[in-house]
Amino acid sequence: MSDFRCYAPDLDQAKETIELSQFESHHLISTNRARKGDSVIVFNGLGLEWEAMVVDADRRKCLLHRNRVIVRKAPSLEITLAVAIIKGKTFDIILRQATELGTSCIQPLVTERTQVRLDENRSKSDKWSQQLIEACKQSGNPWLPRLKQAVKLEDYLETTDQTCSCVASLEAGTQPWNTLKSSDGKATLFVGPEGDFSPGEYRLLEDHKILPVSLGAYVLRSETAVTAGLTRLRAVLERN
Repeated sequence: MSDFRCYAPDLDQAKETIELSQFESHHLISTNRARKGDSVIVFNGLGLEWEAMVVDADRRKCLLHRNRVIVRKAPSLEITLAVAIIKGKTFDIILRQATELGTSCIQPLVTERTQVRLDENRSKSDKWSQQLIEACKQSGNPWLPRLKQAVKLEDYLETTDQTCSCVASLEAGTQPWNTLKSSDGKATLFVGPEGDFSPGEYRLLEDHKILPVSLGAYVLRSETAVTAGLTRLRAVLERN
């Protein structure tokens, strides 16, 4: 299999060639040093992949020729990560790790202890999207997570169905993970900011029937909690 992976959102089965965007062309040709005749995997983030060959190694508009079409089966689980935005590069790490673990949807949350403004978060959407694309390339995940617009925790709870949802909780009274059951393969994991959700936010989560679950005896950093929580949630749903 090729070591080179590229993203092309307009990829489809009918085409025989695809011209990469300037960004993807530069990354493939200038950064990764691909050359004419090299094999490449190109994906659209929706489960469609090509095994392709570089036919024009232009760093501004690289042209690929399709050799074989691969249609990946849709994941059986659809897990949403509803996560408080963390200032700095930590949130980039969270986005990448969630993608590597096969998360279907990522909902950035603004909470009482979030240290950045909502309008500032919305301006970062393109940067965050690129983190997801790069994580798909690195991991080989053909399914690009849907990245939702950042919203306040209370607004998200009021406008979405939380039938099978849990929160990584540091509070007393957590419930067994195996209590979680999903009839349609959909589930949501809530993870708070550095400093955790506030007492009022925990009450709000409880009011919306979000199951509090434990990630162990110690206090985890947010990026560690995301990895541990998503891994545990997937394992529980696959067993149930």
